[in-house]
Amino acid sequence: MPILVNPNLVWDYEIPVEDEQSEAFCKWYLARVLSRGNAKDLREIGFETLYEYFPRLNLPIRIRKFWVWYFDLPEIKAKYESTNTLSTSNHTRN
Repeated sequence: MPILVNPNLVWDYEIPVEDEQSEAFCKWYLARVLSRGNAKDLREIGFETLYEYFPRLNLPIRIRKFWVWYFDLPEIKAKYESTNTLSTSNHTRN
């Protein structure tokens, strides 16, 4: 999945260009967007992609709980429910 990377979210890492589209980087970057990104970053990735990857992302528990709450809102759930089921127990850390 090609993603547009916001350099302001990866300022603390030197990421080789060839690694920017790897699955591992994608999951790391999506977690970074959910933890530290702004509305523009979220829109550029797309909520469909974020919802799809969400269960596999390593997020701090506080951030994960917020996004579980958000994705569980009836209007959001109806929009994206055909993708993966969300869980607070997957890949959490304090």
